[in-house]
Amino acid sequence: MRSQDRLARVAEFSSSISAHSVRILLEAHGVKATVVGDVMNETGLELVSVYIHANQIETARMVMRDVPAASEGLIPSWICSCGAEVDAGFHCCWSCGEEAEESSSEG
Repeated sequence: MRSQDRLARVAEFSSSISAHSVRILLEAHGVKATVVGDVMNETGLELVSVYIHANQIETARMVMRDVPAASEGLIPSWICSCGAEVDAGFHCCWSCGEEAEESSSEG
């Protein structure tokens, strides 16, 4: 799979409306986005995620940082040794495949 075909989770919200608003914002800026998890189940609405193509993550983050309501859902990222910014939801770098180092604060 090519890196531009991989999806990256860029944001997470407790509201389907917020997630779809961010999807619309991103698409208005040329970033194709998909909302996942906006289905009600027996326990109630779970967190709703916004996914984009991994090669558009920098653009998406820049767009979302400029809108306070959108930036609240941004998922923290980590910087790989190759220099790529990787969503915290991934344990491997989307660019080079290197695994994230374990954080000493986890436990």
